Amino acid sequence: MVPSDTFTPLREQLNYYRARAGEYDQWWLRQGRYDHGEALSALWFAEAAEVSSALSAFQACGRVLELACGTGIWSEQLLLSASHLTALDGPPEMLTINAAARLQQSARARYIHADIFAWRREEQFDVVFFGFWLSHVPPERFTAFWQLVGFCLAPDGRVFFVDSCHEQTSTAVDHRLPEAEATVLRRRLNDGPEFQIYKVFYDPRELTERLHKLGWHFDIRQTEHYFLYGTGHQLVSGSPNSAPKSVVRRALRAVTRRRH
Repeated sequence: MVPSDTFTPLREQLNYYRARAGEYDQWWLRQGRYDHGEALSALWFAEAAEVSSALSAFQACGRVLELACGTGIWSEQLLLSASHLTALDGPPEMLTINAAARLQQSARARYIHADIFAWRREEQFDVVFFGFWLSHVPPERFTAFWQLVGFCLAPDGRVFFVDSCHEQTSTAVDHRLPEAEATVLRRRLNDGPEFQIYKVFYDPRELTERLHKLGWHFDIRQTEHYFLYGTGHQLVSGSPNSAPKSVVRRALRAVTRRRH
């Protein structure tokens, strides 16, 4: 997902997700090492359905960009409402699974194999979506990442993201989460290799305030145990309820027409 010529967790993060591609869905489906029992699996899927319902209500229409698309956990749902989906990720193994298993080579989907931080968009999008990616953005690249998101958005553009909460039963049974304040952790694959990756857990209120300082208005929510998700847009001014610039422009034109 990130270049392989910088700080160790960034190098290992790409290697980890390349090696993990074939087993990634076991985490989402609560299989193998990620099975914490029937009751917790039921809770997981109920909370995942809550996020899925929020995404459906969000209506990701028009041209949709999915950053760090992975194996397509969310790509399939995004394609239901999008007129065109651009799915971008660094590990080619993830893109292969996404295209074949999730989207079945849909003509409305385009795949881009690229480093998210080095990639430069050639068009603007109505929606930018990223699932379980923000927590893997290095803290020192947080601002730059959100600048990229803003650069990708059309004037009416909106954002939807989902990520993980700090919950022990979210990860494999043989993993131990560090303290919530940690930013790097170790992950192990089914066959034993271990990798050091970035994993930043966010508090909804703190993240909302931080994004506001960067010029975003977000509504960020949290399910009872497992997921953090948010919807937002760029601000016109410092008001926390400011609408996208194009909405303001249309309102001003309407007022002008009434005056004339």
